Amino acid sequence: MLDPSSSSFPGRTAVATGATAAGAYAGLSVAAWTYRQQLPPPFSLPPALGLDARPLEGPGGRSQYYVRPGTGPPIVLLHSFNAVASSFEMKPIAEHLVATTERPVYALDWLGFGRSSRGALNYTPALYRQQLYHFLTETVDAPADLVALSLGGEYAAQVSLQAAPLVRRLVLLSPTGLSESRGPSWPGRLGLTLAAQTGIFELFYYRLTRRSSLRDFYARQIFLDADAIPDELLDYAATTAGARGAHRAPLRFVDGTLFLDDVAESVYARLYRPTLLLTPEAPTSTVQSFEHLPALLGRNARDLSHESLPGGLLPHWEAPAPLFRDLNAFLNTD
Repeated sequence: MLDPSSSSFPGRTAVATGATAAGAYAGLSVAAWTYRQQLPPPFSLPPALGLDARPLEGPGGRSQYYVRPGTGPPIVLLHSFNAVASSFEMKPIAEHLVATTERPVYALDWLGFGRSSRGALNYTPALYRQQLYHFLTETVDAPADLVALSLGGEYAAQVSLQAAPLVRRLVLLSPTGLSESRGPSWPGRLGLTLAAQTGIFELFYYRLTRRSSLRDFYARQIFLDADAIPDELLDYAATTAGARGAHRAPLRFVDGTLFLDDVAESVYARLYRPTLLLTPEAPTSTVQSFEHLPALLGRNARDLSHESLPGGLLPHWEAPAPLFRDLNAFLNTD
C-alpha cells in the first residue's frame, strides 16, 4: 500500500502537478499582461495610406478608413487577413487609382487590424460582413466597385451577393476558398485554443512578427521573387503588429474561424455582379492554391472572368503593371 505521506502518492502528485501548471499559467498571464501594457493603441499607429484618414463608429467598435473624394462610381479597397494585415497592403493600388482616375477611392481597415479597434471581440465572419455592410451604407454613397485581397474577398463577395444594390463590380485578388485545405485540423484548433487561454499565443505572436520573421514568411509563401519584397511593406507590417490587441483577430485567422464554409459553391458561384478573379500564373510555392478555379469559372461563366498575373499573391507589389492593366480595363467597363 502507498504511504500517503510519500511523494509517489497519486493525490500528492496530482496536487503538485496542478500547482505547477497553475503557477505556469499565472506566470504566462502576468507576462502577457505586462507586455500588453507597453504597446500603443491601434489608432496611434501612423496612417497606412496618404489619403484622408477618418474614423467610423460601428457595432464592433471604431473602424479606420481612408478616402480620396472624387466623382463617379466609388472604389473600395479591402485588405487581406493575416498576422500583420492592414490597408497598407493595398497601397500600390490606391496610389495608382488616385493618380489615374477622378473617382472616389476608399480603403477600410478591418476590425482587429491596422488602425481599427482591436478589442476583445468575437471575431467571426458575421462581424466582418456587418462591418462592411455598415461602411458601405453609412459612408459610401453610391454602388461601389470592391477590390478585395485574399480572405477579404470572401466577405466582399458575400456582401455583393446579399446586398447587391451596394455593389457595382467586384475584383477578387488572390481569393481564398479555391483550394483543398481550409485552416488547421481539429487537434490543431484545440492546441491554438489552449495557447490562447494560457497567453502563449500572444507572446509568440509578438515574437514571430518581428521584421526578420516577416521577411522570411513573405519570401517563402507570398512573393515568388524574394528580392521584390519592399522594405516599406515589411516596416509597416512590423509596426502594425506592435499595436495593443494585435494578436486577437489573427488568432481567429490562424485557427480557421474566419473562413466561410464552402465559399466557392455558396457564394462565388452565385454572384450576379460582374466579378474579376486575379490569380498568380504559377502559385505552386505560395501559401494559397487555386485548384478549384476552373470548375468555378465553368459554373458561373456569365458573371465571373479570370486573368492570370506574374508574381505571387501580392502582384501589385511584385509585378504591378499587368495588374493595373487588367484592373483599368475591368473597372472602366460600363
